Amino acid sequence: MMLVIPELAIGAIVGLIISTTGVGGGVIVLPILTYFFGLDVLASVATANFLSMLMKISSSYMHFRMGNIPLRQSLIILLIMIPGTVLASYGVTMLSHLSHNRVQLEWEINLLVLLAILFSLYLFYRRIRQPQLHRNQTQPQLQSGVIKPFLLPGTGAGLVLGATGVGGGIVVLPLLLRYGQMPIKQAVGVSLFITMMLSGSSAFAYAYGGHTDWKLALALFVGSLLAIPFASYLIKHLSDRALQYATLFLILCSAVLMGIRLV
Repeated sequence: MMLVIPELAIGAIVGLIISTTGVGGGVIVLPILTYFFGLDVLASVATANFLSMLMKISSSYMHFRMGNIPLRQSLIILLIMIPGTVLASYGVTMLSHLSHNRVQLEWEINLLVLLAILFSLYLFYRRIRQPQLHRNQTQPQLQSGVIKPFLLPGTGAGLVLGATGVGGGIVVLPLLLRYGQMPIKQAVGVSLFITMMLSGSSAFAYAYGGHTDWKLALALFVGSLLAIPFASYLIKHLSDRALQYATLFLILCSAVLMGIRLV
């Protein structure tokens, strides 16, 4: 019982962060799995993908009920991203068995995460510096004219998510804001929905490699369910501006954590 209580508490905190900002499925969970629970990088990535899928089921349902997930646009983005996610997941799993230098592979995964975070910060910086471009956005506008410029960054985001377990709030959310031209709350909802599906496909690939800690993931997921009512309250009452700055703060914290891991 004593071992379950901190897992439930940590799961509740992570679940609250994921549900309100979309950030946390990878960049917050990965350091927690590594430092608090002693998993190696590959086990952390595998477990984070499975846990992210579980947590985002409940979070996506919450946002769907609030009207933050337009299904047509979400499915278009999912179809763009899923090939890269599946390819990267199986690729990393195969490399982990073939590579003679596992430490080098883990370092490269961490570096990819840091680069994804820095790119995310750049997109957020541009959005904050040019708020007039987004002031009139009230509906998602991922129409046919916007799909083409989303293809390359969307494929890249899928590759990052599959290889690292990171991608929801860190990569996908900024891409939805920049290329999908969505307001922040809808971008969070769509990001949760599509990364739930992508994390699921990636989780199965890593499960095939035998890296996932199922028991730990399930315990953290149960804890995350405790945070759903409070997350729903915050989504309804936080302004778009406050939510945007909270997300940016979490991404900055993630950059610091990943930088420390690389040193």
